[in-house]
Amino acid sequence: MKTSSKRTVSGLLVGAALIVPVGNAWGAALAARPATHVFAGPSVDMRWGPVQVQLVVKGKTIIDVRSSYPTERARSAYINEQAIPMLRSQVLKQQGIKNVYAIGGATMTSEAYGQSLQAALNQAHL
Repeated sequence: MKTSSKRTVSGLLVGAALIVPVGNAWGAALAARPATHVFAGPSVDMRWGPVQVQLVVKGKTIIDVRSSYPTERARSAYINEQAIPMLRSQVLKQQGIKNVYAIGGATMTSEAYGQSLQAALNQAHL
């Protein structure tokens, strides 16, 4: 019984060795896909609280935009929950701050968002 289990294990080891990339093939596979990085802008204070933007970047492409914003007051929560997704959508579409416009009724949030976004873009060299 012990002999047959040794043969099975060695057969599995040989099979595993055949599917693992060796040498430069492994390095080439890893180098072919760009790494994902997160760049955070500063927390920018406005009248109703701070706004901060984080960019998720892969290569030179913005793949996600995350942000924190004030929600303590019901009115702030309502405004920001409308405006932030609109700003996020503009940034993803434009791949930067160019042609990203302030949201009507959320001017202070838009300005703070833009300041934090610009700093994050600078860090990302975009």
